[in-house]
Amino acid sequence: MRHEIILNTQGLTRLMTWVNQAPKDRTWKVTLEEYSKTRSNEQNRLQRLWLKEAEKQGDMTAEEYRGYCKLHFGVPIMRRDSEEFQEVYDRLIRPRPYVEKLELMMIPMDMPVTRIMTVKQKTEYLSSMCKHFVIECGFKLTDPGEYL
Repeated sequence: MRHEIILNTQGLTRLMTWVNQAPKDRTWKVTLEEYSKTRSNEQNRLQRLWLKEAEKQGDMTAEEYRGYCKLHFGVPIMRRDSEEFQEVYDRLIRPRPYVEKLELMMIPMDMPVTRIMTVKQKTEYLSSMCKHFVIECGFKLTDPGEYL
């Protein structure tokens, strides 16, 4: 399998060369999708800050809140936006009991959910986190400012 991020004409030339040189006696699947930057460092810092703040006000550790948020807010976003994610999640994780799903979201297993999000997806995820913690749990969180 080959993944290529094309940043300029040289990258496009490399990809076209590879396609032209690919063995003709095989069947190939080529998918082109617009690349968008993955989540930002600022978004990551805000998420960690909110999880620490939730830990101080709630009854779970920051890691437990992280697992909860990944499962309840991140998984639906990624299932909606990625057929590949949806297929793997539905096959391997969805049939499991709830407590196992939560465990798989946390360290040491730490299923990739938020780390594969785009900035836009991560913004939606953080908005869901904020709503949950502030409105549903009554926690006080640092103002997200420019991050949302």
